[in-house]
Amino acid sequence: MSENTTVFEIGANTRSVDALSVELAHEPVPADQSLAGDPTTAAESLGEIFGAEFGLWEMSAGTMSDVEAEELFIVLSGTATVTIHPVNGFEEQTVNLVPGSICHLREGMNTTWVLEAPLRKMYLAK
Repeated sequence: MSENTTVFEIGANTRSVDALSVELAHEPVPADQSLAGDPTTAAESLGEIFGAEFGLWEMSAGTMSDVEAEELFIVLSGTATVTIHPVNGFEEQTVNLVPGSICHLREGMNTTWVLEAPLRKMYLAK
């Protein structure tokens, strides 16, 4: 975890973090993935559980394409429209994400993310 992450020790084997207060270092989305605006993304791994990595991911306003990893996430803040494209055996689908949305993206999905404002999610990925 980065130095700016505040971790509260609750018990000998339990920990907690304020996921909305963790500062994330953004980097520009690569030019071949940036479709509109000047989107940036940031990620912070918080550890592993059940054989999978968990952490925080954030995207600024803008539009980008991506090829997904196997991932389950919950949106903590922000909204987005994610289009899953009909390639690699997946059917076309549009997902509207809001705080509290839980979403499972499959490895190999080609997606387009459209954000009017930043979105932050907590992810679990293999």
